[in-house]
This record gives sequence, C-alpha cells and structure tokens, in this order.
Amino acid sequence: MKVTRKSDYGLRALCTLARQYNGEPVSIGQLSAEHKIPEPFLEKIMQELREHGLVEATHGRGGGYLLKRRPSNISLREVVRALDGPIALVTCLDPNLRCSIEDGCPTSPIWEIINQKLEEYLGSLTLSDVVNLTPSPRPAGTPLPRRGEGPGVRGKVSS
Repeated sequence: MKVTRKSDYGLRALCTLARQYNGEPVSIGQLSAEHKIPEPFLEKIMQELREHGLVEATHGRGGGYLLKRRPSNISLREVVRALDGPIALVTCLDPNLRCSIEDGCPTSPIWEIINQKLEEYLGSLTLSDVVNLTPSPRPAGTPLPRRGEGPGVRGKVSS
C-alpha cells in the first residue's frame, strides 16, 4: 500500500488543526501556506474530511476549519479510509475489486493477516499520537538547525 498524496496532505492539515484544538479556526490559506499544499487540492481534501465527520467548517470573517472531535478520538485508520477508501495492501484485498485467482491464491491468506495488522495499528494511532511524534512546523524564513543541534534531535539508536 502506498499512502497517497491526498492522505499525506490531509494528515498534515489535521495535525495543524489538532495543535489548534479548542482554538480559532484555521483557514484554507493558512493550511495551504504552512504545508505547501495547493489550495484547490486542499479544499477538496477538507471537503472530504468534513463529509466524513472529521472536521467542521466555519464561514465568514475569521472562518476556517476545526476538528469535530478531540484529536485523541480520531484514528489514522479513519483518516486514510476517509480520503483513500478501504485499506488494501494488494488489489485482491480491495472490496471494490475482484481478483481472478482469489479462490486458489496461495499468498492471499498472508496478505489478509498483514492487512488486518496494518488496519489494527492504524486504528490504534490517533492524531494526538502523531502530533506528539512530530515537531511543529517552523515559521517561514526560520533557518534549519545544523545536524546534531536544536529541538527534535534524538539520541543515537542502538543496534
């Protein structure tokens, strides 16, 4: 399974909304500029997220988008399904498609197990988890820290 650009962009936007939870709405323009996402594409993504009950839109001056639920109550599985449909590592697991060798396929059972584990894992991760794992975006024009300096530097991974 390859995560689509739509899911990647949607998750980025949702992370910003999660950081702003209980705050002011965030406009499409702000989200687009912060994440360098084309505004028309982002509008479509946000519309799909709204249709799936993940965000709400406020209109007028100061309008924008807000999360409809707490970040800890929105799973990555919900986000991916909302934007990309069913999660299927291989074509034969997509409920919208039919595999010509489905009945006698020797690898189908293992793909089903792996796909189920992926779904369970994505279901266990929330927007809160993602926000806690990722640094906040730097304001435009802020230089990158040199290697080994600044926040977000983690210790060496031992093998």
